[in-house]
Amino acid sequence: MNGLFFSDEGQVSLDLYGLGSRCLHEPASRRLDGEIYCAIHNVTDWNPLLHNQHFRARENGAVLVEHPPGEGLDWIEVPPFTTELRYAESLLPEGLLTFYRDARRACATALQARALANEPPPMVSNIVELRKG
Repeated sequence: MNGLFFSDEGQVSLDLYGLGSRCLHEPASRRLDGEIYCAIHNVTDWNPLLHNQHFRARENGAVLVEHPPGEGLDWIEVPPFTTELRYAESLLPEGLLTFYRDARRACATALQARALANEPPPMVSNIVELRKG
């Protein structure tokens, strides 16, 4: 039997690395921000995409997630990781700095470094505090 098997953590690392690459090759978008948020926190966007409003929600950076598990589904607006540098930098693993002043490059660096180092997700409260300030 030939095949590759990945644990859930391994799949999360592959997802983060791939999203980092996408940050470099795709234009910044709120949809990509939502995918980053879900991957970094290992949660699923349960948006059923049944109506135009659901599509617009995704395109505007809203995700339907269960955060924390067992608490029910809630719509949340994810941070603009791909357009605002301070949010991209919030994804960097502790102790890692970047000289980039472009949010997409900083975001790509953060996601790929986090994937390679198998870092845990950043604290949700840190991102919430960034949104306030």
